[in-house]
Amino acid sequence: MGANRIFIVFSVIAGFLKAQDARFSLKPMLGFIASQVHGDSYRGYNKLGVTGGLYVNAQLSKPGKKGTSAELGVIFTQKGAKHNKNPQKNDYRYYYLNLNYIEVPLILRYHNNGFFYTLGVSAAYLINYYEGSEVGNLTGIYPFQNMDYSCSLGIGTTLSKNMTMELRSSNSFITIRPFNLPPNVYYNTFIGRTFNNGMYNNILVFSLYYKINLKQKSAEPKT
Repeated sequence: MGANRIFIVFSVIAGFLKAQDARFSLKPMLGFIASQVHGDSYRGYNKLGVTGGLYVNAQLSKPGKKGTSAELGVIFTQKGAKHNKNPQKNDYRYYYLNLNYIEVPLILRYHNNGFFYTLGVSAAYLINYYEGSEVGNLTGIYPFQNMDYSCSLGIGTTLSKNMTMELRSSNSFITIRPFNLPPNVYYNTFIGRTFNNGMYNNILVFSLYYKINLKQKSAEPKT
């Protein structure tokens, strides 16, 4: 069901952009991820992962040093968390969580003199995951939600005519695994009860993009 919803959203947005007669390009992407999970009692972007996939970019303004564009992508993303033992501090806890997603981001870009700024939302479908601690394999004991919904902010720069790089922060705004107890047990405030209902993905992504321009159809000659 989750994968079908992503496909429907992808098709609707792609059709809308095509109707706007925008200038399109393809953008293969490869990146590295540092991630943590808010709500798991551990801190730090200690879990490393990879991401990669393909974006379709639609230039919404005339080409120039300034302008806006929209991007729709289908990417593979690894999220999760990691905590290593530290016997010197009497910390013998260990935790490792790896979440593999197929993600569909919708991104708005603003370009300005070689730099760009991004704002976006995304929906991701959980393919599989592994969870373990010092007591052993925990996979499947407390299942995660099939879908992860997140928002993102980013900043990037142009490296060459077709190559760009970006640093992006992405955060879930709906829990990926609810707490077993009511949220007011953990956070007895309005904000806590509203936004701390469980575990949330929190990632930093460093990505490289390569732009492949698509040829525009020439206008038919007037008769």
